[in-house]
Amino acid sequence: MNNTILRALALLLLATLLAACASDQAVLAPDTQAGDSLRAEYLVGKWCTNRELTSKANSDAGHSALTNVSQRYWKFRASGKWEESGSGWMYLLQGKWELQLPDRLLLDPVRGNTTVYAASFRNSGVDLYLEDPQGQFLVLGRCD
Repeated sequence: MNNTILRALALLLLATLLAACASDQAVLAPDTQAGDSLRAEYLVGKWCTNRELTSKANSDAGHSALTNVSQRYWKFRASGKWEESGSGWMYLLQGKWELQLPDRLLLDPVRGNTTVYAASFRNSGVDLYLEDPQGQFLVLGRCD
């Protein structure tokens, strides 16, 4: 009887561990400094466009505030695919993403041109700042 219970508990624990490993769980980035290499695990997960921080970052850099940046929901998958949604419910494949170390994020959309952003984490790894070649910012925050 005890062996059956122990075996059932072991199988339950194994199933729980496999389910956790299979998910696209977010890994918060530590306080990375300029020049620090980013890891792919930092990007995997669900992000939301942070309109307020995007606006402030662009204003601080001397660009237009871009207050009209729409709220979008991004999912960076461990498989290297990225998806977007306007609502946070229905996600559509948008293209592939790839890290180019130490701090470059390549977004290769299904349609359109590939863009390489300078990527950095701020706010203890909660916010991802993406700076395009023109110096404009897009700030993404965790929305899990």
